[in-house]
Amino acid sequence: MTAAPTGAKEHELVGAILSRKYPLKRVIGSGGMGTVFESTSPDDGRAVAVKILGADYRDDADVKRRFLDEGRTCQRLIHPNIVRVFDVAEAEDGTPYIVMELLDGVPLSAYTRSGVRVPLGQAATILHGILAGLGAAHAQGIVHRDLKPENVVLSREEAGSFTAKILDFGIAKVMDAAGGMGSKTRTGVLLGTPAYMSPEQIKNAKDVDARSDLWSAGVLLYEMLTGRVAFPAPTEYARLSAVLNSTPQPLENVDPQLARLSAFVQLAMQKDRAHRYQSALEMARALAGAMGTDSVAVGPSPLSQLPNIPSVWMPMTAATAVASTPTAPATVAAQAPKPIVPAEVTKGPGGTLASPAGRAVIDPTPHVAVAAQGTLPSENLPMLSAPGSAGARRGVPVLTVVLLVIGALVAGFLLGLATARLR
Repeated sequence: MTAAPTGAKEHELVGAILSRKYPLKRVIGSGGMGTVFESTSPDDGRAVAVKILGADYRDDADVKRRFLDEGRTCQRLIHPNIVRVFDVAEAEDGTPYIVMELLDGVPLSAYTRSGVRVPLGQAATILHGILAGLGAAHAQGIVHRDLKPENVVLSREEAGSFTAKILDFGIAKVMDAAGGMGSKTRTGVLLGTPAYMSPEQIKNAKDVDARSDLWSAGVLLYEMLTGRVAFPAPTEYARLSAVLNSTPQPLENVDPQLARLSAFVQLAMQKDRAHRYQSALEMARALAGAMGTDSVAVGPSPLSQLPNIPSVWMPMTAATAVASTPTAPATVAAQAPKPIVPAEVTKGPGGTLASPAGRAVIDPTPHVAVAAQGTLPSENLPMLSAPGSAGARRGVPVLTVVLLVIGALVAGFLLGLATARLR
């Protein structure tokens, strides 16, 4: 790949061939730190995602080095609940890139940003998968440091089930080099994701270990179960204070049926990490106990189907692939949601996503492409699920409708004929 001209947009690289083996087919995500393209593997032709460091950072030796180092570290993370990294290299012009698994699925943020609730059993299954992935990473000394709904994707497997997969291990360290993750940037702006940062990370971004990820996992579960943020605040700066000084409303106060997980969540979000779960395995065992199961499964924990997203329902036979985008660290100022329009989804009024029923939907996760999104749950609208999965609601077959119509016409004709004879 030849060097892009100064100021050229990464979108202009579509059609180029990276390192003479990765054709850049289309942009599937972009952010301040770079762009993600769809490509194909030269080995087996499978679809892959190629994450390219943004032009603004390519001359920063520290950012470039850390981007490559963290990518190579992630190559060691081979686990069903972690997005796979296949290749890490530099293009002919020295541009660093990472080749990773391309996912067909929905980001967890499509649910947590909806303001409604994920069913208890499904939320526990999703968290179990997250903890399994975290446990594998922590065993190798790798801490995520930026676990949030945008970095978890419910990915459809070949069998039709869905597995929680964690994105962007290591990207937080790249963000540090680029200006800070929970630290001061060159312009003095505090960066990070306050809603999911542990108290110790807020106080000192360098003093973070595996237990910080477990805090974030607890926050994710709280939001899935309650449909509300754990630490409500009018601004992101105020949220930092809320994380340090307030306690989320107990689950049983939100819904008495959630009481079985109340103690589990409270322990997961203890301010003092010494009083928190000390490992992902310990937390997973506690979750299994709270849910009334005897043991923790060793393998991946799949969902038979996705939770409801009734505000927009799109069959996933042509689902948009999901890939993480290396976005720049978000400032603590709240960002307005930006719509992402996959190729097969039409635009509605104002450029928002349009559902088949014509309802406009704003994507709450600007740096993740999604196949379907919206709010949960509704008994009056179809369940979003893989074709053929148990529990999927199906419409009346077309053939049945045709036969009913023909039958009605024949009956009407015969009735008219009989009436004529009587006259």
